[in-house]
Amino acid sequence: MARKQHGKFWLSVAMAMAVVVGSHTSRAEADDKLSIIVPLGSGGALDRFARTAERFLPNSLGVEVEIENYSPKKSEDGYRAFLERPADGKTVLAWFEPSAAAYPPGMSLDDLAIINVQEIEAPILAARSDLGWNNLEEMIEALRENPDHYRFGIGGAAGGGTLLTSAFLRNLDVKIRRASFPSGGKARKAVAKGDADFTAGSLNAIRKLGDKVTPLAVFAPRRQRAWPEVPTIREALGTKRDQAVLGAVYRFFAVHKAFAETNPDAYAELVEAFRQMTQDDPDFRSDSKKRGVGARWFGPRESETLIRRSHQQYTTILNEQRERTQ
Repeated sequence: MARKQHGKFWLSVAMAMAVVVGSHTSRAEADDKLSIIVPLGSGGALDRFARTAERFLPNSLGVEVEIENYSPKKSEDGYRAFLERPADGKTVLAWFEPSAAAYPPGMSLDDLAIINVQEIEAPILAARSDLGWNNLEEMIEALRENPDHYRFGIGGAAGGGTLLTSAFLRNLDVKIRRASFPSGGKARKAVAKGDADFTAGSLNAIRKLGDKVTPLAVFAPRRQRAWPEVPTIREALGTKRDQAVLGAVYRFFAVHKAFAETNPDAYAELVEAFRQMTQDDPDFRSDSKKRGVGARWFGPRESETLIRRSHQQYTTILNEQRERTQ
């Protein structure tokens, strides 16, 4: 079991706030609780990711952790709610890239101080099994022959699988018809029920669809140990492998940049609590493995590099997509 901090973090926050506002009242005494804002609904991949911290972060932080979900149709509201909270370190954002690449005006990755990228996942492209497509080349041929017939089920215009699929098909000059759903889970269910024909999503989520779908490719440079039968996008494209697009979804925790800059000691203690949870808590690691949730530790600096690099890639894809639709 990870070592408990027994409220040391709150004491640091209280001392820092006392310097700012001239008060000696500990905020820990008033509210020993950390909130994690998830700007999407419950039950999705980001929610499952955040709830690992809800269950196990109290072991290292020493206080209760609660999750706040927002409607998947209004994820912008969740992000704005986070920005409007006090920059006191008591509100954490659970977020992911590439969604960060589609920030509305006035919002930026620069608002955030990254704690850790805990999960990296390459999306899987899959199609309805009853369509009879045995591989990606057969899907591409069908889309070329009848571009207005087949529907690409998407759960959000800025999802990793959506952007990567759109990008490589655009490279091949293959037109697609989109069918939008409130979430990635709803898009996958639509494919399983026949209301959409193909989709892209997380490996674990696609596998749960069983024999209702045929996995066609993973957007990674190597096959995944969890599903080695699925070819990489380069393998699946064969002679057109140079048109492949690689990428992943990065799920991470962050706090307000202002908090990290004005209270570096308290920020460091919060980071350490997350590190202890991720690296030192065997119950956390066992539970994460069982639920198929990432349990990686990169720390703030390396996580920032990963997110910035991914942000640039997806921003480029989005800009190219917008240019072609103008």
